[in-house]
Amino acid sequence: MSRPVEVAALLALMSSAACSSSSHIEEGVLARIDRIESGLLPAVVVRGEEIPRSTIWEIMERYQVPGISVAVLNNGELEWAKAYGASEVGGMPVDTATLFLAGHIGHGVATVATLGLVDEGLLSLDRNVNDYLTSWRVPDNEYTMSEKVTLRRILNHTSGLSVPTLRGYSTEDTLPSLQQMLDSVPPARNSPIRVLDIPGSRQRYSLGGYIVLQLLLEDISGVPYADFVHTAVLTPLGMQRSVHSQPLDATLAVNAASGHEPTNERVPGRWRLYPELAALGMWTTPTDLARLVLELQNSVSERLVSRELIEEMLSPQYENRGLGFEVGGEGEWRFFRLEGHGNNYLSELYAYTSIGMGAVVMTNSSNGEGVKAHLLRAIAAEYGWPDYLPEEVDVVRLSDEALEQLEGRYRFRGRDRVLVVEQGRIWQQSQGDRREELLALSGDQLISVSFGYRYDIDRDASGAITGLTLVLHGTRLFTYERVN
Repeated sequence: MSRPVEVAALLALMSSAACSSSSHIEEGVLARIDRIESGLLPAVVVRGEEIPRSTIWEIMERYQVPGISVAVLNNGELEWAKAYGASEVGGMPVDTATLFLAGHIGHGVATVATLGLVDEGLLSLDRNVNDYLTSWRVPDNEYTMSEKVTLRRILNHTSGLSVPTLRGYSTEDTLPSLQQMLDSVPPARNSPIRVLDIPGSRQRYSLGGYIVLQLLLEDISGVPYADFVHTAVLTPLGMQRSVHSQPLDATLAVNAASGHEPTNERVPGRWRLYPELAALGMWTTPTDLARLVLELQNSVSERLVSRELIEEMLSPQYENRGLGFEVGGEGEWRFFRLEGHGNNYLSELYAYTSIGMGAVVMTNSSNGEGVKAHLLRAIAAEYGWPDYLPEEVDVVRLSDEALEQLEGRYRFRGRDRVLVVEQGRIWQQSQGDRREELLALSGDQLISVSFGYRYDIDRDASGAITGLTLVLHGTRLFTYERVN
């Protein structure tokens, strides 16, 4: 946990930032904001029991997240935007103009820019991308003999291209060129971007695909990606606080949020650099991203992309993927979303396609998942969304003997989870003093209150507990082995 003096200073900053950003909001909306700020919700609630609620200040302190910025859409317009906390631990307050690194959310902007060229007839979603690339080509191999990498497959992550994650570079590093990243030539640190599956055969999340897309857009437009996207998307939508700049210009860095490690320490140099601009390199604000959402929801003007292509973009292309976005829901509650995971920032864009509702939450911490999820659940409850609400569960009471058997240390790839029991309640502890409660769904399964993750309790032939296996959507993913 933060030291008391740091917590007190942070709370003072949060109060200052929150008050300064809400002075122009009408009274009815202010009441909604008050209910949300004092009514953050966990992922799981016990059926029949009173729903536990937390304040935004409590959740920020619990997860050690210095700063948050949020924008909420309702009735087809930006209803309110507000910021909380500090740009870094002990730093200046954030406001609604503070820049955050968007990570994967930038894929939405890259997609809109690409589809604009499709509308103009300069690109086709279903032709081999090598028909357009001039400065580099996707190497053919045994996987591309019958099927090819296309823009549609890049945008719905079925291209078969490699590189699912990127580590970024320190502010002291020499940054690689696009060609160096594509072929893994130093100073690039990623593996070569190559086709590892038959294109179209399955989903393989690929940031490498967006590096290929960045080069393709530069080859077609004849200008750097940042300039092309600025002209094609950002300027027409009035996204004046959005840039693809790595490193960030000094004049913009003054009001940019610093990234924070899980330990709550500021990233050296304030942030890591991502020259993979289309994949991870966009700086923006929730208010600017709300402008993008509104364009997609209300695009009768077809300023950037035709209504036909927007409908295709926001409809399932392969399982839960549209073009650039994850999609789901039915009828008027069809939604599209993107998460900005990792990279010492964590954010989410979540919106409905036809009813003018949605929200964008951005944080400046690797710990931001808990905060943004609690906040989105409170927004969903306040605005009557059918999604993002707490899951109601029935729980069982474990015997004292069963609780005692659960206590101990569990490990997966060097990451430890310690289970402790206090007054009949099970707590999972990690990252120093950070804890979350686990509930027993049965004698063989637990669920986390904060995130809704299920864990199977694994036992040997004698009944002794050997590990906890994370279960997601019914699939056993990996196991924390018991080490004592």
